[in-house]
Amino acid sequence: MQNFIIALLMVSSLQSFSQGKIDEIKSLFAQRSQADKLNECIRIGEEELSREINREVAVYVARAYYFKGETEADKNAKLEIYLKGVSAGEKALSTVPSYNEAISKTKKEEEAIKSVAKEDIEAMYWIAANLARYAKFAPFGKKLSVKGRVRYLWDHVLAVDPDFNYGGVYRFFGGYFSLVPSITGEQDPTKSKEMFDKGVASAPHYLETKVLYAEAYCTHAKIKNRELFNKLLEEVLAEDISKYPDIFPENDSAQKKAKDLLAQANELFE
Repeated sequence: MQNFIIALLMVSSLQSFSQGKIDEIKSLFAQRSQADKLNECIRIGEEELSREINREVAVYVARAYYFKGETEADKNAKLEIYLKGVSAGEKALSTVPSYNEAISKTKKEEEAIKSVAKEDIEAMYWIAANLARYAKFAPFGKKLSVKGRVRYLWDHVLAVDPDFNYGGVYRFFGGYFSLVPSITGEQDPTKSKEMFDKGVASAPHYLETKVLYAEAYCTHAKIKNRELFNKLLEEVLAEDISKYPDIFPENDSAQKKAKDLLAQANELFE
């Protein structure tokens, strides 16, 4: 009986310790606009994942890498960061029972991913998000090598929960149809605009959507719509981002990007 009580106390202590770490990771992530807090979030999260895979921790780590990649200036470092985000996302996905069952049967991620339901979409979303950003900045050959995977991951998000993460899938496809190499035959500015419009409607106060809309669609060689470019970016700068504390870091970053794009307008619309 005494041994049982000791074992129970040890398990309770371990669970308490793990929850304490999760709370610490959450707190650090909430302060992600500060580089030291973001790096500490990643360090502690990776440390925890090396001991045991926990979906919540893996998602926070994948999100942290995504945000870190957005702020990294060095291209090679950026690519490495996004791949680490993909890896963390894959750990989150490995906790989804339906996916594990499907992958054991099909042996193909493209098929197994279709088993991920709406309630589990977060566990795969950050693979798609980090891999898409990797593809955007990677050399042409590497871009094409991940294109198929990027596409089927995002196709599933679109099918299951398009409003997830403030209409994130609409941002992806808005950028995709403008920026995908024309050699693929998939570049389509009309579809790009349609997706961006849906993204703005889904979450009008998530400013990155309008920034990417202006950057990818408005400056496209076949579009060159400076009037819409200015309108979107001026709306971004006019937004009071203090009203949306959960996405303040992302919106703060979006406003900085908007300023930079407006400063480059003459060059972009030559």
